[in-house]
Amino acid sequence: MKHDRTKIIIDEIRHWKQSHLLPDEYCNFLLALYTQGESQENEESTEGSQTLAFYMLMAMNVFLLALSFLVIYFTEMGIIMQTVVLSSFVIGVWIHIRWLQYKKSDWLFVPLLNGALIFLLLTVHLNQYMMGFGLPFYITLASNLIFWLFLGWLWKVKTLFYSGVIGFIFLIIYIVSQVFT
Repeated sequence: MKHDRTKIIIDEIRHWKQSHLLPDEYCNFLLALYTQGESQENEESTEGSQTLAFYMLMAMNVFLLALSFLVIYFTEMGIIMQTVVLSSFVIGVWIHIRWLQYKKSDWLFVPLLNGALIFLLLTVHLNQYMMGFGLPFYITLASNLIFWLFLGWLWKVKTLFYSGVIGFIFLIIYIVSQVFT
């Protein structure tokens, strides 16, 4: 009976730690107290494998951006296939973003920037294919930058917000230079 109570308490403390109801230091202390220091080794190995999975997902996310350039510029795929592949990349990055939001990770900006850049590549490529280079191209760029500003402000990701601001500055400079030349 005592073993069952201890197991329930240990499970509850682990739940508190995962949902951040108590600071990690308190949870680690309570776990060490109730398990007499036995389960710390098992928990550390699990955290190590979770860290490896986290870094693998981040590397895959950055790899998708490079792969997007390859799909657009160095393959003989048709526009429909390119659109499907790039859209699947955006959906995969979006799932990763939602997972990092759930985990309350500080690394949210990496997949968010990659997803924004892949989406920018997709929309600009489709725009150039369908309408060419002109006013619709600038509208597409401006709408993507507004999207960056909005997401950066909404999710409090300063990197994305400042990227949108810098992109707008460059877009305005480019348009003004085109008008006066």
